[in-house]
Amino acid sequence: MTTPKPVHIPRRRLSVSQKALVFSAASTGIALTLLVCHIFVPRASLQSAALWALGVALLAVWVAVLGWRVPIYSRRRLASLAGLWVLGLAASVLLALVASHASEALPWRLGVQWLALTLSLAVGALFLRVLLRVRTSPRVGRLLSLVSPLCILALILLLGRRVT
Repeated sequence: MTTPKPVHIPRRRLSVSQKALVFSAASTGIALTLLVCHIFVPRASLQSAALWALGVALLAVWVAVLGWRVPIYSRRRLASLAGLWVLGLAASVLLALVASHASEALPWRLGVQWLALTLSLAVGALFLRVLLRVRTSPRVGRLLSLVSPLCILALILLLGRRVT
């Protein structure tokens, strides 16, 4: 009598984008947990740690977007993604302004600036990846999506120099 051979079931490996999104979800969960703990134990360190964890989550989203194989979108979808890019940049500018005028501790202000920078990186990368997939996309849009995180970084540095 022969013994049956074990059946080999191939494992599906996660791509870099999927791993980064899992890491982003875990980091977002940590940030949410820290913010819930901050409700019961109001310490500034918990809130600034949550801001830093949320910034790490956005950095992981940036990595996921850079590794993502983007489909070709219609013009209407491109316009909605451009609107998302504008909203993300506006939120980044607002976060940089809030951090520069806040009277909070230095780790909190640095956490908000980190959040602003990583948000601009994530939305800039998304807009760039979508525009690179379309052959007729304007070069100005591609350039703006590349330069926007640098502009946010320059804004953070200029506002930080003025306040400190």
